[in-house]
Amino acid sequence: MKASPVKQIPVVVHDLDIGKFTFYPNIIVSEFKEGVHVDFENAAYPIQLAQMELGSKKPVIYISHRSNSYSWNPVQYRDVIQLFPNFKGFAIVAQNKRRRMIARLENLFIKKPIAVFDNMDAAIEWAEGVLEQHS
Repeated sequence: MKASPVKQIPVVVHDLDIGKFTFYPNIIVSEFKEGVHVDFENAAYPIQLAQMELGSKKPVIYISHRSNSYSWNPVQYRDVIQLFPNFKGFAIVAQNKRRRMIARLENLFIKKPIAVFDNMDAAIEWAEGVLEQHS
């Protein structure tokens, strides 16, 4: 992931079995490992880390950096989001056209602002704009 010209500085990075999670003051960037299957059980731990690192009160944007291929059941989004009351928006970064098309379908399952980008800089700028609306 290349450095963003935006003013985001990582607070902490967690390398877990399922992937890497970079926590910024109000943004979480995930990068799941190639071939993993993400489900409610293994998605709950990064959310617990987010609440521990960022708190449960301030607004947070989640960015999924889809550089690898992995599987996920989008129907479980609702359950995961309920664990994350300060979640305010979801961005997906995917350079692969097929992954971007799949990401657009996820919009049906998430009732928060969602956007799809082909680069991390644009996703972070969008996230900062959404966060401004909640400050």
